[in-house]
Amino acid sequence: MRTSLRTILTVSFFFVIFVSISMILFTTYYSTKLSMSKQSYQIMKNISEFAIDKSKTYMNVATDVTLLTKNLQNKNILNSNNQEELMKYFYEQMIIHQYFSGIYYATSKGDFIMLLKNKIGFLKKSIKYNSNDKKVVSVTQKDKLMKIIEKKYLKNDKYNPRIRPWYKSAIKTKNLSWTEPYIFFTSKKPGITISTAIYDNLGKVKGVVGIDIEIDELANFINNLKVGENGKVFMINKSLKILSMPVDKNFEQNKLKTINDLSETSIIKKAYTELNKKTDIQSIQKEYFLTFEQKNNNYQAMFLPFNIGELKWIVGMYVLEDDFLGLLKHNNKLNILFILIIGCISLYISIRISKKISRPILKLRDMTSKLELLHLDESNINLSSITEIDELITSFKNMKINLRESYLDTLYRLAIAAEYKDSDTADHINRIGLYCETMGKKLDLPKEQIHILKHASAMHDIGKLGIPDKILLKPGKLDDKEMSIIQTHPIIGAKILKNPTSEIMKVGRDISLYHHEKWDGTGYPKGLKGEEIPLFVRIVSIVDVFDALMSKRCYKESYDAKTSKEIILEGRGNFFDPQIVDAFENCFDELVQILKSNT
Repeated sequence: MRTSLRTILTVSFFFVIFVSISMILFTTYYSTKLSMSKQSYQIMKNISEFAIDKSKTYMNVATDVTLLTKNLQNKNILNSNNQEELMKYFYEQMIIHQYFSGIYYATSKGDFIMLLKNKIGFLKKSIKYNSNDKKVVSVTQKDKLMKIIEKKYLKNDKYNPRIRPWYKSAIKTKNLSWTEPYIFFTSKKPGITISTAIYDNLGKVKGVVGIDIEIDELANFINNLKVGENGKVFMINKSLKILSMPVDKNFEQNKLKTINDLSETSIIKKAYTELNKKTDIQSIQKEYFLTFEQKNNNYQAMFLPFNIGELKWIVGMYVLEDDFLGLLKHNNKLNILFILIIGCISLYISIRISKKISRPILKLRDMTSKLELLHLDESNINLSSITEIDELITSFKNMKINLRESYLDTLYRLAIAAEYKDSDTADHINRIGLYCETMGKKLDLPKEQIHILKHASAMHDIGKLGIPDKILLKPGKLDDKEMSIIQTHPIIGAKILKNPTSEIMKVGRDISLYHHEKWDGTGYPKGLKGEEIPLFVRIVSIVDVFDALMSKRCYKESYDAKTSKEIILEGRGNFFDPQIVDAFENCFDELVQILKSNT
């Protein structure tokens, strides 16, 4: 079944608009909400991973220092017998790592050396047993540059490092040991202790090195992370202590606040309660995403576990859903209304466009049918308001005009040329066109210009059709009179191609008239010089000479390729344009192949 173009365009536009509007109405809200939720989820995950990386970096420094200390002790680079050297090392590490609260080392014999940070500077404590196995305990207060302020000895000090949890845990695990966060006695700040045992070459315990790490700086960093306008990031451990919150001074017995200590209106507690309804917080292995409602507000929350040594901590966060979706919800109904209005307007416009497109195209169809029958008379077509259609109509009209003029012009030229004849012209003209096409490509001419050059070059010797055969076909050298007659063929060609109406014929006339002009101005018929000679003429001049040299004529034998090339190169700068000669030299082998294939 055949259908009109107007019907196809109208139905197509209507179908596309109807389907598009239906899909947009159906998916706009839910797809956008899903996209925003995914974006929210990704943002929360990125922030969680960032917090974890910060925490691991924070703690791994202490791990590295602990292992370094252990290694230095094993190699006796640092030795507990040389307390000053060991103390200097402790001091350097605490200066480098400001969140270290204390570093200490206890031997299996009970000797102990510790450096703690306090408000004044540093506090050094030393426990050493003399040769009589008598315990000597000293406490030295130093300033921030490790200069002694006060030193005293403690007679009844009962501190025994070997019964401390950090010492026992390091001996038991035989590896790095981590304590759960607690409040340091001296600084009153939250922190953890990392320790490791040191062994001698026989595998016996030499002692234990420990480092106290304050985590309030890490907690402040976590607290300052923002998720949207109303979101918050927090960190808890397996005991549900909130590590990212500073110490609450309102609590008796210094301790960290736990989730259970929070009020029932706390969003953190609500997020944890919703998590407990679905899974045990201790069992989650990767990020866990959930949504919940609090005081008529929807929230999104995420819990992401990670390990630092033996410690299992969890980064949690929540964000108000409207921080990401509020504007979407507010504008959704209005967007749908706009879509409906735009859809109706688009449908109306599409119908109008289909009419405007189809009307001139149908007229062009009728004109094309006449063109097939060579009805070249002009026919009126109303211009369209659509640029592309208007350009098509104009181009079609111009094409008809040019076709008509070119058709009549060709008939006129053929009528004149029919009065002349030259049996050697056809193959030569064909090769000249192919040579020019090759040279044009080598000179990077536009494709359209190469086309014109190729076909216009056929006119270069059309004037020889007006030269008598007795001169044109004479074997041997011409006399002066005969030569002067031969030299009239450019003028004859120009007369034949007088008043050209097509671009090819215009260029062909120039080629016919000037192809015997020379770069140095010694050519004929007008003695043009240099770039006064049109570019296309300069190209044809070289390939015409090349073909004449390589071809046998009634008055000469052909030259070989090498000799022909040398003659052309010798003409650089006098007979021929040096730039064109360079192009000729670069494609010489191609030109020779054209000659062989068309002889």
